[in-house]
Amino acid sequence: MTSENTLVEKALFPRLVVKSGGRVLREIEIRGNLSIGRAEENDLQLMDPKASRLHAEIQREGLTFVVRDLDSANGTLVNGIRLTAPHVLRHGERIGIGDTELVYQEPGQAFKDTMPMAGASAAAREAADRRVARPPAGLGQARGPRSMSRGLMTGLILAGALLLLALAAAVVYFVAPDVYERIGLVSPASPTALPVAATSAATQAPAVTETGAPVATPEPPTAEPTGDGAQEMADLLIQAEALTRRSKFEDAEAIYEELSARAPEDARPEAGWAWALILDDRAQDALPHAQRAAELDPEDAGAAAMLGRAYLDLGDGAEALVHAEKAVELQPANALALAILAEVQMAAGQMNEAVENADLALVQDINNAEAHRVRGWLYHLASNDMGRAASELQIAAGLQPELWLRRHDLGVLLLEAEDYVTSIMALQDALAIRPKGTTYAAIGEAYYRLGQYDQARASLQQALSDKPEDLATQARLAATYAHLNRCEEAATYYEAVLEGQPDDPLALEAEALCQAGEPVPTPSPTVPPAAGPTPVATTAAAATSAVQPTARPASLSGRIAFPAWNRERGGYDTYVANADGSGRALVVEYMHQPAFSPDGAWLAVNGERGDYMNMFLVKPDGSGLKEISANHEDELADWSPDGRSLAFSSTRHGDKQSRVYVADELNLAAARKPDVRPLNFGPDDVRGGSPAWAGNDQIVYSGCDVTQNPAPCGLYVMSSAAGAHATRRITDRGEDTAPDVHGNRVAFMSNREGNWEIYVVNTDGSGLRRLTNNAANDGLPAWAPDGRAIAFVSDQEGGWAVWAMNPDGSGRRKLFPIGDGGLVTEWWRQQISWAP
Repeated sequence: MTSENTLVEKALFPRLVVKSGGRVLREIEIRGNLSIGRAEENDLQLMDPKASRLHAEIQREGLTFVVRDLDSANGTLVNGIRLTAPHVLRHGERIGIGDTELVYQEPGQAFKDTMPMAGASAAAREAADRRVARPPAGLGQARGPRSMSRGLMTGLILAGALLLLALAAAVVYFVAPDVYERIGLVSPASPTALPVAATSAATQAPAVTETGAPVATPEPPTAEPTGDGAQEMADLLIQAEALTRRSKFEDAEAIYEELSARAPEDARPEAGWAWALILDDRAQDALPHAQRAAELDPEDAGAAAMLGRAYLDLGDGAEALVHAEKAVELQPANALALAILAEVQMAAGQMNEAVENADLALVQDINNAEAHRVRGWLYHLASNDMGRAASELQIAAGLQPELWLRRHDLGVLLLEAEDYVTSIMALQDALAIRPKGTTYAAIGEAYYRLGQYDQARASLQQALSDKPEDLATQARLAATYAHLNRCEEAATYYEAVLEGQPDDPLALEAEALCQAGEPVPTPSPTVPPAAGPTPVATTAAAATSAVQPTARPASLSGRIAFPAWNRERGGYDTYVANADGSGRALVVEYMHQPAFSPDGAWLAVNGERGDYMNMFLVKPDGSGLKEISANHEDELADWSPDGRSLAFSSTRHGDKQSRVYVADELNLAAARKPDVRPLNFGPDDVRGGSPAWAGNDQIVYSGCDVTQNPAPCGLYVMSSAAGAHATRRITDRGEDTAPDVHGNRVAFMSNREGNWEIYVVNTDGSGLRRLTNNAANDGLPAWAPDGRAIAFVSDQEGGWAVWAMNPDGSGRRKLFPIGDGGLVTEWWRQQISWAP
């Protein structure tokens, strides 16, 4: 059990100080066991993309508290050292989970980093004190204890008794007034409607939600629907807001349009409509709706904030400042209004004021994505701190993962940081959610700066199809054509740009290149050595060419099972497609981590819906679904080559450490679940996960030897038979995972050099070799049934797809896109499978 610490009373329990980017976000008391991770069911939910769903836990053991890693993908650090066994926490120790730091503080111990206002400056805290209403100094203050006279106590008891009698009489009157009428204490009266208390909009609760979209602000009684109509209005406003956060703007607009027609004097639909259009990069369309909302309710802070943001996006800084300041005056504690004011001030160069208001916005609502976005840009522009800037924008994207603008902003920030390849990936994520011309333009700029002019041209042309009058895109396209020595097309664009903007540098560059009359060579990407640190490839295309084919690509056949994220439901579904991408079919919803049986007749899958959280078997056509395990922690199954046994990993044990289990003698016709046993190395069960069969008598898994301190981690191989058997380590890095075996060769993925790549090693530990080498994420390898190719997933082109290569890394080619939402949540804990 946990509780938020108010920092007022002396702490009686240990607490964690949660920090990100050097800023304190919150503090939480530890009163018992505490689960930590990205999933909502955790006691401490972290909005950190590097945290696993169930990442770590802190357990109370007597008078001490012990932290354990729950087999997370990126590990848990204590004082910078990765956990390989449970660790007893001491005061001041720092737990690292992704980009988040948790500082353990014992009761009564001082800790200077704790602060009640999420890392805000002293000026921001003082401003918050001024803006948040507080009682007068002498009112309600605690007094010291004093004695009470017997007479005073007796009087208070009598007064209390009389008060109870009065309350009882009031209850009788309201419940059964006819009793008083019958005894003559009151006279009968005709029923009268109770008056509705009209409340000024200026005194309402904040007019925006914690996620940044306007909420229902009560209207005067004459304009507000009553009864069921009011509830329906509120429900529809909430629905439209949710659709906006999921980038389903057309659906949201349809609701707002209907509500505006139904209640033309209600400002709420107009304000929500304006915000949806702003988030869809359509400020010109948003402006009249924001103006209408402000006219309908001049005292609504949400409407004023929308109007300020619309003017800002349209380049009218003066009007934006007027309305943003008014919004904050109306509701000083409104997080979105503060964030918009900070952005307006940032655009005007008022950096100190902008930082103060952005910090105040986060004080009011630490989960406000817009506030994190603005604070991120301030870290970049005001402090030149790109690390913290990226962290804030990642938090914003984590809070609203289906809003395209959050991924777009992150991509633009990375573009300014000159991290072009990663920028392209983030921007491609935004495109996968909602294709926008502004995103295509940013991708085009990234490719242009990389010197990849063909890719730049394609993206810039796509951007112009959405915004044909955009001069900046025309100028960059002109320069792109000039670098491609296609000056006829270049002139079409640079002449049009220079006519309106004679000093545009890109247009002038294009003109100069073409007038010089010399071909401009396209830079050739350099291929870094495989032995060095993970390089950043110059482009996705360069990454493909990094390994030159040494053999003709093998012809591929069979079927590949893979997971795909369903944006509508927020979970993974399992699909099957032919190796060439044809015949794609949905197998089962709400289930993932598919593993084909050797004959391809069955798939083992892991359920993730409330009533289907265990492992199941299902046929590739979706029929025959049957439960085969009893624990929702079971995952990542793999079949033995003879199809008679199943290995899987699970944290079902009480200590929540991942172990490898084997289900022997599967009987697909039987109704009962098979018996399972953990792999054991003598002193204890092995600790590990992601098992893969190496023949019918051995299993390769990713784990650690817990008998040693520190525990050596990597890929291990051991006998699959019952009883105790020795383990043998074949790789030496804890990041090595997702093995798949064909013969004596193990393909696996690892970020041992800072990026997810695919490697191979022999089952005796020899022949370690890296197969992929680029800036994209490559992982989840799966051998073809005949061993002539390896399939894997990659986001090389921005969107996730299934790729294949020869066993030596040559012949890399894209097979088909994963589609739908691709891979999102903990993609490295998924798996694909290849069957005949």
